Amino acid sequence: MSGGRPRALTDPSISHGAPTTSPHDLGRGRLEAHPPDGRVQKVVRIDATRAPSSLIGRLLVGSYITGQDRVHLTARGGLTPSQRREIHRVVDRLLGMTVVEDSPGGVEIQNFLDPGKYGVPRLLHRVVQLLEAELSACYDALDRGTTVALCQVPELEEEIDQLYLLMARQLLLSLDSPRVARDIDVESHHFQIGYRLVGKVLEVTGDLVHAVSQDLAGDMIRPEDLPRSVARELTTRVRRLEEILARTMDAFATISVTEANATLDLIAADLPKEADLGPLIARNMPDPKTAVVAQRIACNLTVALEMLVIVNEVTINRGIEPEMVALTRERVVMAIKGASRVPHESHLAALLSEAGCERTLSRSTGAASSGGLREIR
Repeated sequence: MSGGRPRALTDPSISHGAPTTSPHDLGRGRLEAHPPDGRVQKVVRIDATRAPSSLIGRLLVGSYITGQDRVHLTARGGLTPSQRREIHRVVDRLLGMTVVEDSPGGVEIQNFLDPGKYGVPRLLHRVVQLLEAELSACYDALDRGTTVALCQVPELEEEIDQLYLLMARQLLLSLDSPRVARDIDVESHHFQIGYRLVGKVLEVTGDLVHAVSQDLAGDMIRPEDLPRSVARELTTRVRRLEEILARTMDAFATISVTEANATLDLIAADLPKEADLGPLIARNMPDPKTAVVAQRIACNLTVALEMLVIVNEVTINRGIEPEMVALTRERVVMAIKGASRVPHESHLAALLSEAGCERTLSRSTGAASSGGLREIR
């Protein structure tokens, strides 16, 4: 999603359910937006006098993640053109954020997106889909020399970044709001922490795969010019990363400690082989510049593989953490039979059934979590 607002937030044909804010009359014809749950809006004021533009951008991202509803930016003598450009650039990248006032005195930003609108498990599933599309583009470039799909990777990566920031915002707000936690389908505090960590891992993995695609689409090296042995090895590693990603997220979605453990064993067996590619590149690519690019591609793929270790460790920790074990009569359930890749509360019900526990869950996955992904897309 590069430039402009996501279709889900601009297309009138897409239903958004209840309004994300409710107006409050301040008098003299002025209305102020209030969150739908009635909580007081969180407002932050930033004095940007002599602040570098990069800091302003990072503060805006931080205000978004930490749940600020309204941001006022001012500076003595007025904001500089560079600062204003950075403000608009960042706001355009953040789902639900809008500049509502841009005057000589400063800029006011409002977040209009209900933090409970989209279920985190489904947002995470969408991120995995985008990652798979990025890896597929890299595979096609290495295997067939087809680089057309590489042009789409920057947009895919932009969407991954947007969804990660949205998930981070939702999860932090859910710590203080049972309603938000219920609406995003992550009521357990332990699970909230795990989702935040897994979301960050996938966002960084996306950055690494994006870097691979940039190298493959750059001027320094063309996939079809790679020595066959090097191209074959890199292709194998991209495909392996795809497989490990799928196994990792299957285990995470179903809280399968056995599958997570098996995947960790596979990663542990694969990582020592990564060192073999360096000598292969040195023997077959005498030009130092192109050899460095090939080595960088291999390194980014290796780091991406290592990142998935964290997700599998989170899965195992979920299976044995006290809150989960308390639901299963102090037993660790090794796997849930017949679970799908999209995690939601039905998996917890299946886990309890697997453990032989009779328990009626107090809620069902609401429309906010089941329909959110379709609207985001």
